Amino acid sequence: MQTSERTLHILQTVLEKPGRTTKQLRRVLADAGATMSDQTLRKHLKALIDGDWVLLDRFGQHNPGPAVAGGAGLIQGFQAVLECLRQFPDGLTPSELAHQVGIDLHQARAAIGIGLAFNCIAEADTETGRYRLDADGLMLPPCTASDAVLNSIIEDYVTESGHDAALVRISREHGLVLSHFRPAPGGDSLLPAVTPDAAHATSGGQAVLSRLDTFQRHRYLTKHGLRAFTPQTPTSIDALEQILVEAPGHLYVAEGQFNELGACMAILVHNGPRTDHPVALTTSVYRAQLHRDRQILEVPLRRAATALLTVIDGPLSSPVQQ
Repeated sequence: MQTSERTLHILQTVLEKPGRTTKQLRRVLADAGATMSDQTLRKHLKALIDGDWVLLDRFGQHNPGPAVAGGAGLIQGFQAVLECLRQFPDGLTPSELAHQVGIDLHQARAAIGIGLAFNCIAEADTETGRYRLDADGLMLPPCTASDAVLNSIIEDYVTESGHDAALVRISREHGLVLSHFRPAPGGDSLLPAVTPDAAHATSGGQAVLSRLDTFQRHRYLTKHGLRAFTPQTPTSIDALEQILVEAPGHLYVAEGQFNELGACMAILVHNGPRTDHPVALTTSVYRAQLHRDRQILEVPLRRAATALLTVIDGPLSSPVQQ
């Protein structure tokens, strides 16, 4: 299952205040500043019950399950282990974790067990016994900005530039995801032709791939491949790595890599730990016009990217638009 700070807060509340019904738990959480809807609470509780973290009795009361026999201290140790693993992307052994966090080996192994069950800790190396953070097992609160707000910013760019635009992210399941697309005023748009397997061959895909850790990026590319769309397409991980630049505000340009007649530009507008969290704003231009129009397009593109940076505060959950 996936977890979030909210899930852990609910579990810790059950550990500290057992025997509460859903309604009573919601009241306790609200008093602690964790207000949520009945539906959201029930969703988290169901996941915890399914994993034996919480037991629901016939009276509708919630009690700690066998998976958390260590009590509230176990959850606190788990949170400390997660925070520690963020600083060591190559992973640590249980004894190294225990030393770094300041807990004993038994507590470290118990915390790792929780992380493995919640899919947010993974085995990094079977030979050395190291464990690493698997950020794709974490959940963050979704973006609070409405589609109307996002579309308005993108529409302003399209009106000013005369070119199409869209938001880009990638999904382990679906590949490249194009959303909030707005066509060029004249209707001459290249972005709709972009396919789900083209992250490595487009500026938007390259922008979001640059923000993934090495494990996430290699796992994604192994599944979705590096198809050769044109002679300019990077078709190996090594070739792609030379293109990826991890720098705030970097303008990505992919010229003739997906379409020999086309080019695209992109700027990252949101980052996050999961594979599907980074988001880029992208626009397309005919390759023959790129050198003439690049500087003209860059100013409004950066203006729109700055506006999006201030409103995109979490993962996008809009429908896939390909």
